[in-house]
Amino acid sequence: MRKQIRDIQVNVEVKGTGNAVVFVHGLGGDLNIWNSQVNACSRHLKTVTYDLRGSGLTDVSQPDYSIDLFVEDLKALLESESIESAHIVAHSMGTMIAEHFAVVYPESVKSLTLVGGFTEPPEGARKALADRSTLVRENGMDSIADSIVEGGFSSYTKTNLAMMGLVRSLIQKNDVEGYAASCKALAEAKAISQCDVKVPVLLIVGDEDKTTPLSMSKHLLKNFPNSELVVLSNCGHWATIEMPIEVNAAILKFINQI
Repeated sequence: MRKQIRDIQVNVEVKGTGNAVVFVHGLGGDLNIWNSQVNACSRHLKTVTYDLRGSGLTDVSQPDYSIDLFVEDLKALLESESIESAHIVAHSMGTMIAEHFAVVYPESVKSLTLVGGFTEPPEGARKALADRSTLVRENGMDSIADSIVEGGFSSYTKTNLAMMGLVRSLIQKNDVEGYAASCKALAEAKAISQCDVKVPVLLIVGDEDKTTPLSMSKHLLKNFPNSELVVLSNCGHWATIEMPIEVNAAILKFINQI
C-alpha cells in the first residue's frame, strides 16, 4: 500500500497485531528483504515494513538525501500508524537510520536490532560510495550489480545461484537517482555516540560480512551500554535472506525477553 508520508508516497506493508516491530532495509534493498522475518514475527506482533525514500515503490523525490532525512521519514511513518514506540529492526544502511533515530527520538524506541550494523563508513568506503553514486548516474545500475552480488554474500551462499540472480535483479531495478542519492547519504553519514542509546540492542552479523565486518559489530557491542551479539556462520552481508531461520530466531528471542 502506498500512503502519503511527509512530501512523498511511501510503499508500506502492515501485518499482525500487538507490539510494533518496524523494519528498515539498507542500500539497494526494499521491504521484501524482510519477507521471512515478517512471516515469523507477524504471528505474534504488528510488523511494519516500508521502502525507503528513493527505493522500491516509494517516490524518489528531491535528490539530496541524508540520514537525518530518513530519520524524519521514519518518525512520520510511525505517527501515520499511530505507533508511539516500536522495536526497530534494521539492515546495513538502515542501521545508521535506526541508530540516529534512537538518539533523536528515544521515547519512540523499545529496542534496536542491527543486522550488519554500521558505526560509520571508514574513509575508504566514503570515497567508494561517492564514486559509486557517480558511476550509477553515468552508467546505470547494471554497472554495479555484479560487484555488489560478488562482494555481498558468503562463499556458501554463492552456491545458491537462484538467490544470486534474484538479488542481482533487485539491484538492477533500483531507480538510478534514488540509489545515487542514497549512496551519497551513506557516504556522508556520521557515527552516533553509542553510549546515548539506553534501550537493549541486538547485533547480528555474518562471519563473512565484508561490508560491515565482525570487527564493526564488536566495536558496537563494546560501546552500546546494553547489547548482545549473534555471529552467523557461513553468512555474508545479506543475512536476512542468507540465514533467515537463524535471524528470525534471534530476533524473536531478543524481543520476547524485553
